[in-house]
Amino acid sequence: MHGVTILAGPSDWEILQQEKGYAQITLKGTYKVHSAALEVGVQSAMPVIRVIKEEDNMAVIPWSAANKVTKKEYFTGEFETTLIIPSGGLYRIETGLETRSVQSDLSWMFRGDCVLHVGVGNLFIIAGQSNSAGYSRDYCMDPPDVSVHLFRNRDQWDLASHPMNESTDAGSIANEEMGIPGVSPYLSFGKCYAAYTHMPVGLIQTALGGSSIRRWRPNEGDLYQNMLGKIHKTKGRYAGILWYQGCSDTDPESAPFYYEHFKDFVQSVREELGYKIHFFTMQLNRQINGSYDRGWGLVREAQKRAAREIEGVTTLSTTNLNLSDEIHNSAQANVVLGEKLAKQCSNVLNGTEEYESPTLKNVEFTDMEEKKVLGIRGIWLKLSFAHVKTCFLLYSRRGNESGFTLEDEEGEIEIKSIRANREDRNHIYLELGRMVNGEAYLSFAWKADPVRFPVVDEVTYLPPLSFYKNKITIS
Repeated sequence: MHGVTILAGPSDWEILQQEKGYAQITLKGTYKVHSAALEVGVQSAMPVIRVIKEEDNMAVIPWSAANKVTKKEYFTGEFETTLIIPSGGLYRIETGLETRSVQSDLSWMFRGDCVLHVGVGNLFIIAGQSNSAGYSRDYCMDPPDVSVHLFRNRDQWDLASHPMNESTDAGSIANEEMGIPGVSPYLSFGKCYAAYTHMPVGLIQTALGGSSIRRWRPNEGDLYQNMLGKIHKTKGRYAGILWYQGCSDTDPESAPFYYEHFKDFVQSVREELGYKIHFFTMQLNRQINGSYDRGWGLVREAQKRAAREIEGVTTLSTTNLNLSDEIHNSAQANVVLGEKLAKQCSNVLNGTEEYESPTLKNVEFTDMEEKKVLGIRGIWLKLSFAHVKTCFLLYSRRGNESGFTLEDEEGEIEIKSIRANREDRNHIYLELGRMVNGEAYLSFAWKADPVRFPVVDEVTYLPPLSFYKNKITIS
């Protein structure tokens, strides 16, 4: 074909990871002057490239000659050029062949290949199991938006839309779903994060429903290897990894080792990438009539611990999200989760207002003076939390509906009631049925099906991060 043919460069719909507001791309290809021009006579031919903003057809980079041109006979050849493109888009990359005739007043601009709908913004890898792959099959309003693109399982960039883990034309892949996936949290996430940053978002889907962390472990895990393959195909530079996984590891054999396995996963991914990528994780929600409560508590505790102990890991609580079946978030809940995650990413990556789940930091008995101020009697524990905007909102004051459990050397201690108020913004008070004897262990929202209406921050409506058997010693 005459004109310019692109052989290597960005794909249609591709999102390029910006660095300090720009992305660098390289185009390679061939060129060939039209035979009609050769008959008239040609003096010179040069491949040229420009970048156009698609919304208004204004040139972001005007026509520019290729950096490197290898000329061959009959005004054919090869070219290579590098462009620095500012964040934003969507862009159209156009090529052409600027040709001058031997006749001084005659020139031609021959056609060239185009790359369409390219954006410079932020890339995120989606990893984990069913709630990350997207299993919600009920109703919600979550339409596609041109600001969010998806690297589909067929290894092609496209407009992002549900279901995001479908496998049309993908062949045999490790993260192929057995059934038909549904609504994911991450289309909503992408749209919100794009609005916050004024840059498009690219998503790379690698999650699989029902997958245990064993399949994500370095060296032996097929899903880990599949993710590495996607990393290499999409240039290897990203803003973060979105991780929602753990339900399949709540059995007695796997749950005690979840933290170590997740830490190995994080370290291996960072070694592979060569930089300390941020992991945005979500604590487990719930399973109706789920078995082995202790395993759910151990995994949630490991997820809380990872956010505290592994640099560059954050986690969001999810225990106030509705379900569409016994274990999967509803479609509307996933839309809300995506919005919450976008707020947290914006805080972590862009320095906007803090958006974190409240986290327990201290436990002590209330003293007599506090009891007078609060107008309470009896035995009360005072729980202090970090990341509270104003105060906690309680749906019930009944202790058996609080989601908190307390055990000591004599067994479980009844929690008679729960209290919080705006004057004491970062505290929750638990009324106990008896005095604590020696070492005690406090837990919150830890069971397979924990409290249905956990306390939440009055502003963010985020529940505290779940925790399991946190040791407390009260003198």
